[in-house]
Amino acid sequence: MQSTELISQLFSTCFAESLRLLEGFEAAPTSASLFDVGAVAEMVVLGEAIPGSELLQQAICDAAARWLRSGILEDLCMLRMEVLSHAALLAYLARRATDYSAADIAVIKRLCTGRLLGRSEMPVLTQQLTAAYFARCGIDSDFGDMGSRDLARIIDKRILRARSDEYDVMAVLLCAQLLQLEGHLICSRPTRYPRALLVQAIRTDNSNWVPVLAYACAHSFSLDEPLRGAALKYLLRNLPQPGELLPPPAGAGIDSEYIVQAGRGLRIRSTLALAFALCTLGDTYVEARASVAIG
Repeated sequence: MQSTELISQLFSTCFAESLRLLEGFEAAPTSASLFDVGAVAEMVVLGEAIPGSELLQQAICDAAARWLRSGILEDLCMLRMEVLSHAALLAYLARRATDYSAADIAVIKRLCTGRLLGRSEMPVLTQQLTAAYFARCGIDSDFGDMGSRDLARIIDKRILRARSDEYDVMAVLLCAQLLQLEGHLICSRPTRYPRALLVQAIRTDNSNWVPVLAYACAHSFSLDEPLRGAALKYLLRNLPQPGELLPPPAGAGIDSEYIVQAGRGLRIRSTLALAFALCTLGDTYVEARASVAIG
């Protein structure tokens, strides 16, 4: 019962904070604030099958449909290429809005067909995911022939990097979304780097990353029992105070600009991932909680 109350409390906090985020974006839509919304939306879509977050899911879907109708999303896409993947995700979610109409997507569809959007250089993984989301909306984003890509090679080779930053977490989440959309890619699913990043997050006491990576591994990659137990014990020892969000990631170097842009969204994303992780890990949650209590 206590675990159910905790998870319900986390969902309620994320819902309340997300409503403020959505209202703030509508009041002053900027590319920076779209990073915030996108950070939350990508976790929402990965946890769409988990009961408890339905109100948050619907709020984002309804907001996305409004932004399509008002022209906010295409305006921001014309200003900054980097927001296109978030716009594609929001267009995908907008289809579930209570008042969605095919006319809502018409402008972005024309812009993509006319090659006014989606023609700038983007990382291959971002291109693939953007094209996959747009395809679900009936839009051919026409990035050209990207060829067949091995996701395991794209992601797992990052283990050779000397340092990790928020962009590594973003790459893992992009890959998780692509695997969710394109089931045939499961044969090239990466496993090594997402787990290595989770281990690093635990060892460096990054309380923002651990729930995100723990849920991503459990949902899309792999999570063996020893690492599953270690992640859960960490999560239960670093729960936010009631009504509070987890702290932002401790960024430095090249990831600091993104963290400044999406600091609030990253906090909601992490707290929502915490709720999803506790729901997903099931019986292990009870065992870990007992272990933490004894310790």
